[in-house]
Amino acid sequence: MAEFSTKVDFDRVIKNIWEDESFKDIELLKRGFAIQDIILKDALMFIGINPSYDGNPGNTYYNHSHGQEHRYFKKFVNITKEVNSKKDLSKEAKLDWTHLDLLFIRETSQSLVRQLYEKEKLFLDEQLKISKQILIEAQPKIIVVNNTFARDLLKSEKHSTPKFEFNFDPELGTEKIISPVQLKDCPVFFTSMLTGQRALDLGSYARLVWHIEYVLKKIS
Repeated sequence: MAEFSTKVDFDRVIKNIWEDESFKDIELLKRGFAIQDIILKDALMFIGINPSYDGNPGNTYYNHSHGQEHRYFKKFVNITKEVNSKKDLSKEAKLDWTHLDLLFIRETSQSLVRQLYEKEKLFLDEQLKISKQILIEAQPKIIVVNNTFARDLLKSEKHSTPKFEFNFDPELGTEKIISPVQLKDCPVFFTSMLTGQRALDLGSYARLVWHIEYVLKKIS
C-alpha cells in the first residue's frame, strides 16, 4: 500500500502557521499542533475535525498503530474488517484504512473549536488549505466524514476555504466529489461520530458498513 508522511511533506508549512506573528495571541498555539503522520493512499479515509488535548503541550506527529493505542480508531478498524470480510467482495477490492483530522489544533471541546473558527477564521482556514492538499495527495478510494463540523467545513458555503463541491449519485446512494478535480468522483459518506455519547446507533452503524461495501463493489 502506497503511503506518504505529513511530517516530511507538510512540516514546514504547518510550522509556518504556528510561527505566524499575526496568530501569536491565540492561546491554543501554546499547545502545539498534532497530525496523523503516515497517510495511506487509495484507502478508506476517515475524516475527523481535530485531535484532542491530553494536557501535554508540544508538536506531535502521531500514528494510529492500527487502532490499538486509542479507542477512537477502533471503530475504523472494525468497519474496515467488516467490509473486507464480505464474501462477495473480491480480493482486489479489499482496502486498508487511514485517517485525517481537518484541523491540527489540540482541543477536546468541539464547541470551543467552533467558537475559535468564528473568532480566528484565518488561522483555521490556513490549516484547511493544508488538509485539502493532503487529501489530494492521498487520493482516497472512499471517504467517511464522521464529524458534523468537519462536514460543515467541507460543504457549507460559509466555510468556503476548502472549496469542495459534492453531488448526490443515485446509483451509489451517497455523494461524490465534483471538485477539486483531483478528487473527482470519490464517494463520500457524511455521518456522525462513530465513538462517544453521540455515536451512531447499531442499526445506523450496520447500514454504514453495508453501504460502504456496496459502493466499494460498484467502483472497483
